[in-house]
Amino acid sequence: MGKFNELFVVAWMLFGILLTPLFFIGFDFWAGIRKAKQRKEKITSDGWKRTVDKIARYYNMLLALVVVDCMQISGVWYLDNYYDYHIPIFPFVTILGALIVAAIEVKSIYEKAEEKERREMKQVAALAAEIAKHKTDTTEIAKAVVNYMNNGVIKDEEKVK
Repeated sequence: MGKFNELFVVAWMLFGILLTPLFFIGFDFWAGIRKAKQRKEKITSDGWKRTVDKIARYYNMLLALVVVDCMQISGVWYLDNYYDYHIPIFPFVTILGALIVAAIEVKSIYEKAEEKERREMKQVAALAAEIAKHKTDTTEIAKAVVNYMNNGVIKDEEKVK
C-alpha cells in the first residue's frame, strides 16, 4: 500500500486543481452580475447559459489534459517503483491548463468593464451627435436628452436619421 500513497496524494491534487476553474468562473459570473446591477441592467438567463457553456468548454479541455497527465504520472510512477528513477510525480499538464483558464477568467473580469465603458461612451457620442444634428430645434434636443436620461440609450430610429 505504501507505493500507492503517492498516487492518492496526486489524485487529491488533481481534484483540487480541477476545482479552481469553478472558482474563477464564479468570480467572473459574480462580477458580471454586480456590474449589471450597478448599471441597472436586467439580469437574464443568457448569462447563466453562457456560464454553463463556458464550464463545459473548459472542463472538456481540462479532462483531456487529465488523461495526458495520468499517462505521464503512471509512466513516472512505474519508472520510480521498478527502475529506481526519481522523477517527481506531479500533474504538470493539468495545472498548466488550470492556470490558463484562471488567466482567461481574470482577463474577462477586467475586460468586461472596459467593454461596457466603451459602449457607454458610444452612447454619449450618439447623444452628442443627435444634439448637434438638431442644434436649432430645441424640442428635438430636449427629446433626445430626456430619452437618453430615461433609457440610457439613443433610439435606433434616431441613430438612422
